[in-house]
Amino acid sequence: MSKVLVIDDDVVLCELLNEVLREEGYDVHYAHCGESGLAYLKENPVDLVLLDVMLPQADGIEVARQICAEFATPIIMLTALNDEATLLGGLQAGADHFMPKPFRVPELLARITAMMRRVELERQRSGAGYSASVVIDQLLKLPLTGTECELLEYLVKHHGVVISKAELQQVVLKKELSPFDRNLDMHISNIRRKMVQSGFSKNHIKTVRGKGYSFLETVGHLA
Repeated sequence: MSKVLVIDDDVVLCELLNEVLREEGYDVHYAHCGESGLAYLKENPVDLVLLDVMLPQADGIEVARQICAEFATPIIMLTALNDEATLLGGLQAGADHFMPKPFRVPELLARITAMMRRVELERQRSGAGYSASVVIDQLLKLPLTGTECELLEYLVKHHGVVISKAELQQVVLKKELSPFDRNLDMHISNIRRKMVQSGFSKNHIKTVRGKGYSFLETVGHLA
């Protein structure tokens, strides 16, 4: 039975999601703040996190960042905010999808089903003993744009090494990094999204806060 963790301070919504998801055959646990959600994750592996953006204390973006730093668990963020900064912040933190509030339950269930299929595919790949070279070969065959392909190839070439944003910007995007230019981050987010859509873990590309990005040949099993 697939396990879903809901992190949302809306008690009524949590109870609704608990009822709906259990009817669909999911094992559901919910937490009303990021701290309790993270504490649960440390003790109980789950297959998917439904994470609210607006949480008390640490907000959902920060919680997503902490989840991705320790686990390979997919994240669908729930948000009443529909601005570009929130979307970009969530993608940079490691979220896989966004669902605007209020959302239609059938659409949420469809997204969860699709995500679970990708989780299972990643597990099958891991269980089949795919070598790092095979995984890299498959990743480089993803439907990437020219720039995305160059970025991924550069990170793969320097796997295990943290590459600064400035270096990626200069070498691949052919321009200097400026404080308000988010072009590089959007390219990385798009690569991760395409990884997930193809059944790979987004954690092959690791964000190192304040430093840059690093490509990991192998990642831990999905938590």
